[in-house]
Amino acid sequence: MNDFLIPANFEDSGKIMGLFSTRNVVEAVILVLPFAFCIFKLVPLSLTWKIILSSVFVIPIGGFALMGIRDDPLSIFVRTWFEWRKNRKILEYRGEID
Repeated sequence: MNDFLIPANFEDSGKIMGLFSTRNVVEAVILVLPFAFCIFKLVPLSLTWKIILSSVFVIPIGGFALMGIRDDPLSIFVRTWFEWRKNRKILEYRGEID
């Protein structure tokens, strides 16, 4: 009988820092850059307030995009949700049993 040991890092390939898939990182950057640009270029406050605003808005958005939903990237989840919305059916119960 052969015993095979699976190492703890067997699924770390293709991940950044061993935690985040490349697709999640790209989606997070795409979502975060416009918010960070708007805060640092368009908000007429001092640098301290810009950093506070970015920590309140930009960091949670980036963290949410990095985690994804149910191990799916946000784009896959949104596409699946729209397909479900388009293809769902309405069940009606009229009190009859066939």
